Amino acid sequence: MHPLAEDRDRVYRFSGGDTLVTLRVDGREIPIVRLVAEPRADAPDNTVAFRGELDLDVSRHVLVRMRGYFVRKAPPPSLLVKALSFGGFEAVAFVELENGEIDGKYWLPTYQRFEAQAAMTSATESRSIFRIISRFRDHRVTDRVVDSLVVTEVDSISSQPFALTFAPRDSLARVGGWRSELGATTSAVHSDDFNDIGPDIWRSTGVPRFGWRVQRVADAVHVNRIEGLYTGYGAEWRLRDAVPGLTLRANAGWAWSESTLRGRAGAEWKRGRSTYIARAGRTLDITNDFRSTFDSGSVIGAAFGSDNYDYVDRRVAAAGVWRRFGKGRAVFLRLETGPASDHMAERTLSQGLFRRDSAFRENRGVREGTYWRHWASLEWNPDVSAEFVRTGVGAFASAEVAQGELRYTRLEGRVMARRNAGPLTLAARGDVGTLLGSAPPPQQLFELGNNQNLAGYDYKEFAGTDAAVVRALVMYRLGALRAPIRVGRWFVPAPSPALSAGVQSGWTQVRGEGGALAMRELVRDTLPDYLSIASSETLRSRETDGVRTSVTLGMRFFGGAVGVGMARAVDRKASWKLVFEFAQIL
Repeated sequence: MHPLAEDRDRVYRFSGGDTLVTLRVDGREIPIVRLVAEPRADAPDNTVAFRGELDLDVSRHVLVRMRGYFVRKAPPPSLLVKALSFGGFEAVAFVELENGEIDGKYWLPTYQRFEAQAAMTSATESRSIFRIISRFRDHRVTDRVVDSLVVTEVDSISSQPFALTFAPRDSLARVGGWRSELGATTSAVHSDDFNDIGPDIWRSTGVPRFGWRVQRVADAVHVNRIEGLYTGYGAEWRLRDAVPGLTLRANAGWAWSESTLRGRAGAEWKRGRSTYIARAGRTLDITNDFRSTFDSGSVIGAAFGSDNYDYVDRRVAAAGVWRRFGKGRAVFLRLETGPASDHMAERTLSQGLFRRDSAFRENRGVREGTYWRHWASLEWNPDVSAEFVRTGVGAFASAEVAQGELRYTRLEGRVMARRNAGPLTLAARGDVGTLLGSAPPPQQLFELGNNQNLAGYDYKEFAGTDAAVVRALVMYRLGALRAPIRVGRWFVPAPSPALSAGVQSGWTQVRGEGGALAMRELVRDTLPDYLSIASSETLRSRETDGVRTSVTLGMRFFGGAVGVGMARAVDRKASWKLVFEFAQIL
């Protein structure tokens, strides 16, 4: 029910009413007041109501702006709803509507934002978001005399019978009709914009809040060939109004095959543009290089025979500061320092539930030792990535210095770009890295291969103390199955198939005796009895001996999030390999 409907008093109660601002336009004063609409506790069951702010032009009794979200007065919850509530499931439909004064007489729509957000708050801080933004321009008002009897007898806000229709061929099918490219309209907004009016668990203000939750699903459960099945959980205490900006977190879990306890604890204090952090823990870190935005390891891939990562058992403590510069989220500077130690992680699983190849690979060599670690990074436009819809250019640079039993300096740089032009999507990414020091450890080498940015080659076939990778992709959307598919009252996401072609070029080299020793240490001196000399060679890496290039051809779906195709090396005679990608474009 609309908060300004005739029978609104049986559903809503209102507060506020003070003058928010007085607009002065062409010598006229327009007083704007703000009301806060709150659904009544005794509202009828199954009523869908609005909770939020209403800005009104009191001189003409016209709505100027609405900002809030929809709520439903529901009967006692079902078993499914109770189960989702136990997991901390939150789903909210936000709305922000703005009108503009046209011809000095009429308040007409100029901006509308509808945003549905859903999250399993006990298992992750991430949210799934469905967002629609509409902008109205070039208004043309046609003045005409309307029968006053019609005006008095019809309530424009009252519920009227209507038919819900879905146009299969509207402006969505006419790409040339869009004023801006895909993603440009939403570039200035963020999911956090509604935190101040959203569920209490998303708000940064209020009484201190304690909850049992983890930041990532992987902190609760995951499978890999080192730990086997890992299960754990965590807790979070946000001090909010008691100590604004301070959050304490901890999580711990047990690796069942490895019989090892892992976890971490930390504190985060946000003060304006700065965030101060302190953390300590024991983690199983991934040694893969130049990973995509969403690649923080597979949660259950190893259970089905796929574990394309290598690991280091790391203890670390750190203190640091993160600083944001510029408007929005333009530039981030991060500084950290603290002690650390690296240890070898032994493989405990020989295969997953389904045997995809002869066996899981042995974990690559790790040089053990303690050290003091200094780390700094500078990131520009972090929301720009090949995997995101947001277009533009982004960059990242980092430096890591280790002093102690392990001594090295590791420098990395990255540039990413994405552009949409009609049915075409163009994405590119370049990475470069160098490892300095007389005796760098093998776990810090740069490794490239089939699952490491060079499709068409073997797993980590190449490595070195210096590396560079350039990747580019072109997608052409076919124009078919672009609209959501309606199934009764529900809509299924559009597959949106697209042809894709990509090219990847990589280069590595090894400097000095220290680098050569690290390359040899990637394959450990002692290997299990079941590994023959021939099979151990598959664990070795080599220099690229020049630039290596591969190409990929295939189909992508759901905006490029899922891809299937073929890849092959082009600098030598090679066969095509089947590739399947999820949440990774480049």
